[in-house]
Amino acid sequence: MRRWIPWVLILGAMLGLAGAVTPWIPHRAAALRLNALDLFVVVRLLPQVRDGVVRVAREVFLLPLLAPALVLALAPTFSLRPRGLFRYGGPLVAAALSLTMLPPYPPILTAWRAPLYRGQFFLTVGFCGLALLSLWGARLPERARVGLVALLALVGWLLPFLAFLRVRPIFAALYGAPVGMGPGLVLGALGAGLILASGAGALLLKR
Repeated sequence: MRRWIPWVLILGAMLGLAGAVTPWIPHRAAALRLNALDLFVVVRLLPQVRDGVVRVAREVFLLPLLAPALVLALAPTFSLRPRGLFRYGGPLVAAALSLTMLPPYPPILTAWRAPLYRGQFFLTVGFCGLALLSLWGARLPERARVGLVALLALVGWLLPFLAFLRVRPIFAALYGAPVGMGPGLVLGALGAGLILASGAGALLLKR
């Protein structure tokens, strides 16, 4: 059973990544369906958010992609003998996924000091760096690794979900109809649940 834990972690991470790019706000019109990454872009344009009436850190909508990517990087450290592509592939793929969230060119040249892009820049660079550091993650005590993936599961889904609940009434007013919860939220929740279950299994099952 123990040997399946890295693969369940990978499955949970993949579900989380799929949830990030699947609609969180459903709508019959394709242009009005918004996933987590769309919300990152659109939220700052909402008058209530722009005027400070509703306080939302838009960077939290990057976490549904960044957090599962880091879980993907850590998954090989739960294997008894990670080797070759399995050992190095996860961290490198996670780092590449993180880099896709960098600001576009040319704003990236001054993103580190631009208020609009600063949070996005440092969050993305931080997760990319952590993904590369995960190459040495097996040196951490197992409890620390389990705690880290559990934290990533919660941060990658719960914080964005709470932010979604804050802006959901605004979109309902814009659309003139109640806004449901799209399949992206469900996939993200399933992925987070699998990651949490894998972490618990790693502690309960003996080597």
